[in-house]
Amino acid sequence: MKHLIELARGDWSAVIDLTHGANCISLRNKKYDAALLREPPKDGKLDNPYLYGMPILFPVNRIENGRFAFEGRQYVFPINEPSTGCHLHGELHRTAFEPIAINKSKIRCRYAATKSRPYLAFPHEFEIVMEYELKDDGFYHTVTVTNLSNDNMPLFLGFHTTFNTLFTGNSHPEDIRVFANISEEYERYMEINYLPTGVKLAFDATSLSLAEGRYKPFEEKASRHYRGQGEMSLTDVAIGLRMVYENDTKYAFRLIYNGGRDGYICLEPQTCLANCQNAPFSREESGFDFLKVGESKSYCSKIYLEDICK
Repeated sequence: MKHLIELARGDWSAVIDLTHGANCISLRNKKYDAALLREPPKDGKLDNPYLYGMPILFPVNRIENGRFAFEGRQYVFPINEPSTGCHLHGELHRTAFEPIAINKSKIRCRYAATKSRPYLAFPHEFEIVMEYELKDDGFYHTVTVTNLSNDNMPLFLGFHTTFNTLFTGNSHPEDIRVFANISEEYERYMEINYLPTGVKLAFDATSLSLAEGRYKPFEEKASRHYRGQGEMSLTDVAIGLRMVYENDTKYAFRLIYNGGRDGYICLEPQTCLANCQNAPFSREESGFDFLKVGESKSYCSKIYLEDICK
């Protein structure tokens, strides 16, 4: 099976890596000389598997001690981040998906967990269908999760979407601004395990600049966890070009992680708060979600470019 699938339509092109979670590892627009996503090195050697393309996170973010309870069942995930004692992001980002349908501008692919081939120790049969499509007006991404088991299934989904901060060949560090539609910031134990403390923070200068579209990513590094829906964007104010990442409102949280002078920024849509399973907030507030038996839910995103007045 060919593992790198190339899509093209008009000025747009994309590359999907089926062997690594059906990750879109390249998204380009030739009209604007734009390389939007941070692409893996040619030799394939990754210093961090989450900092290239848009890897799927399932279950998203950290789970304290890798454990939680739901409907009387105990869920146990491996501790894959020993330094924090947490389970982090699942393993789908390094798992192969099978193609269902492919044409020049669109691909649908699938991962299925079964009784004979379970996903980690997750006690549910389920299916995830990933769909990418290029249209004249941008890049469309739809994920559909279906519970094929006989019990309600917890669902925690996100993407570690990593953009080139200098997203065109003519961009310069001093000209880039970042916007994120955010409403609340959740404090985390940054020196211990990055889990929520139970405190919501008043917006400081960094959060205000993000909310107002003034954030300058080359001037400081940041790792912030917010409630927020809708758009996040990068703007080159000199060129007058805006890259928009538009997310389904079911992605009710986001984590923004900025590499500073390393030239990347992660604008991560997430369906739940970090450690929502054990967080010091109600599960309703934390975004704890589940699929009923036989139920499916779809999550849609779009990436596009727009000219703006300088």
